[in-house]
Amino acid sequence: MTFQLRNPSRVSVATSDTWATPQWVVDWAAHRLSFDGFDFDPCCVPETAKAPSFISPDLGDGLVDPWRGRRVWVNPPYSNQGAWLRRCAAECRPGRTIVALVMPSFDSAYWRSAVWEAASEIWMLEGRIAFEVDGEARPGGNVRSCIVVYRPPSWSGRPFVDYVRPVPPYSPKVTP
Repeated sequence: MTFQLRNPSRVSVATSDTWATPQWVVDWAAHRLSFDGFDFDPCCVPETAKAPSFISPDLGDGLVDPWRGRRVWVNPPYSNQGAWLRRCAAECRPGRTIVALVMPSFDSAYWRSAVWEAASEIWMLEGRIAFEVDGEARPGGNVRSCIVVYRPPSWSGRPFVDYVRPVPPYSPKVTP
């Protein structure tokens, strides 16, 4: 897995897999789950980490190395999100909630086992997120996003699905 931070003026969706989630999206998801934040991010570079504990390519491989934490944030490279969602499903255990910001891929082979049969919630996000490169928002993403929530197995059947509209910039002090 290779991550590189690039000059935002030269980056496009087609040329980079390293996009940071805007902090307001992470804060919104944490608030919705009644968390005070996330404690582990296995899929980032140090500059984009959304938790104090993380794995980045210079420290290891989040697809292979052990995960830690109780509240895990994952924003995988969309070019390899199937492997990351399979890992999220495998890492779901009592006491741990995993939240993954991904592109909805209902017709992908991995979606059935890694999401429909493993996740507890799917939040379809209205609109498109302006992801960041080097701290600069880059609007104009060409794909929609959804948040997949994995909680320890305590339900049967399909995940709860909701269509939501997170309002940027979200602040825990302001209810959207």
